[in-house]
Amino acid sequence: MAERSCGMANAQGGLVIIGVKDASHEIVGVPDQRLAETLDVILREVRHMIKPELVLDPPEPEIYTVSGKKLVVATVKPSHGPVYQVHGVYWVRRGTHTVSLNLSELLEMANDRGLVDWEHQPARNATMEDIDLEKVKAYLARRSANTRQASRFRDLERALIGLECAVATSSGKVAPTNAGLLFFGYAPQEHIVQSDVACVLFRETVGASRYADRRIISGTLQEPIDGAELFLSRYIAVGARVEGFKRIEIPEYSLEVLREVVINAVVHRDYSKRGESVRVFFYPDRVEVHSPGLLLPGITVAQMERGEAQSKLCNPTLANLLMGIPGYMERL
Repeated sequence: MAERSCGMANAQGGLVIIGVKDASHEIVGVPDQRLAETLDVILREVRHMIKPELVLDPPEPEIYTVSGKKLVVATVKPSHGPVYQVHGVYWVRRGTHTVSLNLSELLEMANDRGLVDWEHQPARNATMEDIDLEKVKAYLARRSANTRQASRFRDLERALIGLECAVATSSGKVAPTNAGLLFFGYAPQEHIVQSDVACVLFRETVGASRYADRRIISGTLQEPIDGAELFLSRYIAVGARVEGFKRIEIPEYSLEVLREVVINAVVHRDYSKRGESVRVFFYPDRVEVHSPGLLLPGITVAQMERGEAQSKLCNPTLANLLMGIPGYMERL
């Protein structure tokens, strides 16, 4: 019982109905003398066996009478935060089966729910030699010119730790974080393979035939953004109108809008998903930008459509770093 409820909470939620035969769906009901015990079993498993404590919706199991027989129904909501476990095993419901999550599935689920801080983890197999210190100096010089605090940045390692671009490891050495490598690395894609941007041009609207052009744009965080902008600007049709003696160009799409979309995709994507790049598809009738990952917990598409969703940063360190370079992001 606890494993199935746990599995539902870790998936899309569900109903546990007691008093129905599994094989035939025949309603047999729960005898009156066993109702209290049934309710107690359900509450014990959700409050004591499942960790953290699972809250039903409504909090108490409900009793329904169908054809004169009583059914006990427990409603399990899907979790948008914690990953639930029973006796140290993380369960998930898949179809009609409850199965345990392996380590990679558990990490992916934790990342989807904002429980793992990918940005601040030490970059895998990377050292401080992978950081381009000239890029760091140029960034700090630009930043200190704006803040008039150049003296703070004389020790580059300390500055990188302060920017959350490096971290002291248990061995006492300083290692670049994923955010630091992505922003200041010589070749970030050697360690973070999914950090490039794939741009594809299709000549027909469904993308079923071969593409007409394709570019894989790599580099530090700004370079894929700038490269995607150049790719799109190359194929945007430009019309014109004449006002007086002036010719005013009218592009098919607003380059400012497309740039904003690409920046959002690059900065706010889920970088924990290895092998999944940001993809920009240019069709004859539309442009699509695909960003790996889910919406952050607490944000829904319905809220966004109503203009009610709060502004949340999936990668706040990367966003703050990019805000330090004019022309990319604003603090709005």
